[in-house]
Amino acid sequence: MILVRPRAWWFSKVPFTITLLLVLLDGHRFSGDALAMALSVSATVCAVANYGYAINELYDLREDALLGRDNAAAAVGRRRVAVIAAGSALVAVLLATLAAGAAGTAVTGVELGLPLIYSVPPIRLKEREWLGAAVDGLAAHAYPAVLALVAWAEWYRRPVSLGLSACVIVWAAAAGLRGILSHQVQGAEADQRAGLSTVAHRHGTFRLEAVMIGIILPIEAVSFGAALALARTGPVLWGVAGLYLVYETFKTVHGGFQVTAFRRGGQRYLPLIEDSFYKAWGPLALALDAARDDLRFLLVVAAYALAFRLHLVIEWRRLLLVAAALKSMAPAARSSGRS
Repeated sequence: MILVRPRAWWFSKVPFTITLLLVLLDGHRFSGDALAMALSVSATVCAVANYGYAINELYDLREDALLGRDNAAAAVGRRRVAVIAAGSALVAVLLATLAAGAAGTAVTGVELGLPLIYSVPPIRLKEREWLGAAVDGLAAHAYPAVLALVAWAEWYRRPVSLGLSACVIVWAAAAGLRGILSHQVQGAEADQRAGLSTVAHRHGTFRLEAVMIGIILPIEAVSFGAALALARTGPVLWGVAGLYLVYETFKTVHGGFQVTAFRRGGQRYLPLIEDSFYKAWGPLALALDAARDDLRFLLVVAAYALAFRLHLVIEWRRLLLVAAALKSMAPAARSSGRS
């Protein structure tokens, strides 16, 4: 075993990284430098994620045993997982140096320290409520954003504008914080059984949901929209974004759809909570938008569809459900028109 819980980070961390890379690359030519930057940043994020999950497995043995949850360290031994963590950290530093030079090495060095203070006693910020949530959010999403920005400056010999950089970092930090808080809300009962106190326990899951919906999500959406406006994105992206907003609005007002981001059993649909735009719509739309200037970006569409087919299949099934809902509404609309 070399990879630790790969599905947990491949299908959640990497699509976000690809989305933000495409935000930066849209409007530019598809070059060897662009490909090398994107691949090295994505590979670095993978190595860091593998390291972070390995550290987490090493120090979550007791909690996972109490919950009957699979744990890599319990399955293959602590020593082997520790070696995997060390190897992943080394690979991450080497890849970060390739991706973004000395700045990438420094940023990644800081990033590698975050899982340690998050998981390892006596600090173990995982049990320090807001501090733990902030550290997890920074590690999961803000780091890829900062790495992509410094990699851009390294490969293109010019920094991303201050305004765009600020929007990207705020967007990433908000998305990361919302992600860990959603995870804590969803796993509140399990965490309590394992003796772990989180923000969800201190403030209650309903209050935390309100904070995410009323504060964090608007900040995330506005900063993401501002980043798209400041970047060199074009009409294909904005057209798809408009369709996505209509799609989300319909599912919200229809009343027959549910969302599982907060509760595994589902609840009434909440717009923009599922991250479908980052995982399915956005990367494809950005790659197609970039293909207006350079058709070679169509290769990105094919590669993403192959690597993240799971997200596209899930979203296709959701689209079919929306189509079925629209179809069921048609007879009622005709009947109302005749009356």
